[in-house]
Amino acid sequence: MRKTARRDRRLELYYIVNLRNLGEILQHGILSRDMVEKQGLSHKEIANKQIVEKRRLKGLTGYVPLYIYPRNAMLYQLLSMNWPIIIIGIDASVINKKGSKISIGNAASDYSVILHPEEVYVRRLFEEIRDIRDWISEEANIPIQKYVKEKEFEGKFLFPKTFLQSEALIPQRVPKKYIRAIYVPDHELQEKVKKEYGEMLKSIEVIVDPDLFFQPLRKVEIYENLFIVHGDMFDSQMQTLTISVNTVGVMGKGLASRFKYMYPAAFVVYQDLTKRKILKPGKPYLYKPETRNGERWFLFFPTKRHWKEKSDPHMIEKGLEWFVKCYKKEGVKSIAFPALGCGLGGLSWEEIGPLMVRYLKEVDIPVEIYIPTRNPKEHYFKREFYEGQVNDDYPNHDRKLGLL
Repeated sequence: MRKTARRDRRLELYYIVNLRNLGEILQHGILSRDMVEKQGLSHKEIANKQIVEKRRLKGLTGYVPLYIYPRNAMLYQLLSMNWPIIIIGIDASVINKKGSKISIGNAASDYSVILHPEEVYVRRLFEEIRDIRDWISEEANIPIQKYVKEKEFEGKFLFPKTFLQSEALIPQRVPKKYIRAIYVPDHELQEKVKKEYGEMLKSIEVIVDPDLFFQPLRKVEIYENLFIVHGDMFDSQMQTLTISVNTVGVMGKGLASRFKYMYPAAFVVYQDLTKRKILKPGKPYLYKPETRNGERWFLFFPTKRHWKEKSDPHMIEKGLEWFVKCYKKEGVKSIAFPALGCGLGGLSWEEIGPLMVRYLKEVDIPVEIYIPTRNPKEHYFKREFYEGQVNDDYPNHDRKLGLL
């Protein structure tokens, strides 16, 4: 297994682009839309036409838009179109170029603010945007004032989706000398980029980073349809997500807290289940939201009674028994599980991993189990570990494949 390269991204900006445009970029640098049109270059378009016109009306097409962090709603939408998308890492010193601006929020949004870099707490903005993993929220809760040196924006807030698409706007052109790296989702595309553009790349690294593209860092099938995954469960494409919960209606930390933030309406349902004593130890509850496509369901899986308690392995086993017995009649087509009771629950994967696999290998639908550590041990990806056969052939060293 080849390791995924990592680098310190605190001093980078990012340009999302179709791979077909890379040759022009390595020749001319990254050009603004106005310059591309003026020079008549054959640029493969990825932007929404309505957004382009809105930017044109706001006088923004003379700038190169660079994201502060590219793992955002724009990239997520582009990846759904199955285009060969790459991300170009740019040295952040490019914002010192005369005429550059910082947009707190997507520059096309009417709610964002566009300022000179000296008017912005740039390092704070960079660091806090990169701490955000999700943008699904019905609440505008990001205070603009926190990132601006003047006091004129008090009481003004942005939605996380808009905030996460904050940009640096560089006038006319980003020269090639500022390009530090090219990020790709897998080794196949890495080899393709190196083969087609090798001589033009020179000192530019081509780095595989699946997490940046909403993909797991590693996914191994250990039984038919049963996968052990190192990555972010909320990026899963499974029909149903499993949420570890208590039976008193509190979601304070960890994955449960992220769920509450991302799916507030479903959180209200969970609280109601606990108040009405419907959610019980050993009996998970499958919530099927009435949405247009009905694709995302949630399995509320109790691992403890009270949030202050340690998770209970017996309760987890009873819940797994229920799932194996009931998943077909409930209509579950595929499902993702976290490491039940691990992490904040206080249980170890050495204990819970084999327990989960013993039950979940019996179902005949795709199942993903997301391991609970940023630096997983190699034997976590081996069937022998889950069958109690790990020995000295499976070392305990960390793989250094941590999430961003």
